[in-house]
Amino acid sequence: MKAILKRLIDDGVLSYASLVLKYYHKLGLSETEAMALIKLHTLLQEQERIIKPKKFSKWLSLTPKKTEAVLDSLMDKGYLDITLAETEDGKETETFNVDYLLSKVIHHIKNDKAKQASNIGEWVAYLEDAFNKPLTQLDSELVKKWLEEDGYSFDMLKDATLKALKYKRSSIKTVDSILSKQSQNQNKVPTKNPEALKEFYKLWDE
Repeated sequence: MKAILKRLIDDGVLSYASLVLKYYHKLGLSETEAMALIKLHTLLQEQERIIKPKKFSKWLSLTPKKTEAVLDSLMDKGYLDITLAETEDGKETETFNVDYLLSKVIHHIKNDKAKQASNIGEWVAYLEDAFNKPLTQLDSELVKKWLEEDGYSFDMLKDATLKALKYKRSSIKTVDSILSKQSQNQNKVPTKNPEALKEFYKLWDE
């Protein structure tokens, strides 16, 4: 999987920078470390195998000492690996790679999918127990949509289910309708209160 991801990046199908920006905070990296990784990968694409401290610190807009700390942190976390490689004329030269990020992204995606699958199972079990009947395939797909696309929480699900059960002919569709209304209410932009604004400006002028 890592080899395929690397090939897609090398071929320009995927962007290493985009992967870093999307996942760095989930992988325990700081913004500065993320920017450093992106720049390091750019250097590799430009066939630059040696990290020049002064030049690199200017790219990051940091002092050489802080830049060194960032690089040390990346090495400690495994995201930067500096080694010696043999050149065509038999000499040894410094080189580095930043491919560990790809392994971490793959691991995160797999864990995330496993967690979602576990959550879907929990949600389905809760609904089957609440309605005292097994869910249909369509109902299960709807539950999957709530979790993966709509981003509803389990507390929202429980609240909507309890409200739905008060209806005479409640169903998963009823729960879906209630969840949708709850979401719309949460996303409403609060309207300005003219009277409250008047009072505010009175206090400001005093």
